[in-house]
Amino acid sequence: MTVYAERRKKALALAKGSPVVAMTGANMFYLTDFWGGGAAIVEPEKTVVVTTPLEADRAEELAHEAEVVTVKRWDDVARQVGRLSGRAEALVDDDRQLRADARFKLRPDVFQGARRVKDEAEIVRIARACKGLDSIFEEMPRLLKPGRTEWEVAADVMKIATADELVPPSFDGALSPLILASGPNGALPHSDLTRRRLKSGDMVVVDIFFRYLGYHSDATRTFAVGRPNAEAKKDYSAVLESQLESLRLVKTGARCGDVHQKVVSTLQKSGLAEYFIHSTGHGVGIDIHEEPGIRSGSETVLQENEVVTDEPGIYKAGKYGIRIEDTVRVGSKPTVMTRYTKELVTAG
Repeated sequence: MTVYAERRKKALALAKGSPVVAMTGANMFYLTDFWGGGAAIVEPEKTVVVTTPLEADRAEELAHEAEVVTVKRWDDVARQVGRLSGRAEALVDDDRQLRADARFKLRPDVFQGARRVKDEAEIVRIARACKGLDSIFEEMPRLLKPGRTEWEVAADVMKIATADELVPPSFDGALSPLILASGPNGALPHSDLTRRRLKSGDMVVVDIFFRYLGYHSDATRTFAVGRPNAEAKKDYSAVLESQLESLRLVKTGARCGDVHQKVVSTLQKSGLAEYFIHSTGHGVGIDIHEEPGIRSGSETVLQENEVVTDEPGIYKAGKYGIRIEDTVRVGSKPTVMTRYTKELVTAG
């Protein structure tokens, strides 16, 4: 059975007999490897892609195990989906175009569930994206020089990524295509790029999340520009310890809440838990943020071949932030997919 057949099978199984329709580019891509405007109706033997002449040729070229149905206008897509879906109640990931039709029920969890555990084809793409991030981190010591602005460094990062066939995603947390937060800007977990110039003594949070052939990687390293002060070095060691301790738990059968609590309890020993203000991690795949969420109190159990992040951090207002993040494949033991060193690297 092909990976596309397996993906259709997973979605239909989670729907428990109901028809399934994808109205978003991400879920259409999951089903067919075609990302574009339109809709996708899941059938056992194929996916029916409904789109317009603007996208039809590309859909014919890229979509696997798909029948492409072309309508004249975007407004016709929903009507055609209604005709092709039949009379049964269909489950849909986005109902904004279908709310007038009572046959469609909003159930984004069908695709969220299907996409949680990655197949080998997906893991290969994520691994390639992770390799690209490692290459970017290798260049950071020469890019992070006193006097350069965050924007200037980010421009170099974007150039390196593009040359390596990586593209930036969009995500809801910030406007910037990456996070490169120097000095006090690092205390903002989702800091936007600024014209601030790097200074000797800065800690710089570099959070990069690029996509390769539709699949994301996500990693953060915190660099020092020049010589960091004693407080920053001590805090860095504490964050690293919390990340290494929690990583040991990122394996099949572990509860997400327990992974998060390990970060909290480790940081408490250093008196830093109050500065840890977000969850420990999240799933990674077609979207930068997917299920499961590794957060406080979560009873969700990690499954083999999920891909998640582990990213503890602390944020001291007016001083700096420190975050260390890896993309990790879940198994009987964790497989860290981003391999750049986590020892504190000094630049400048």
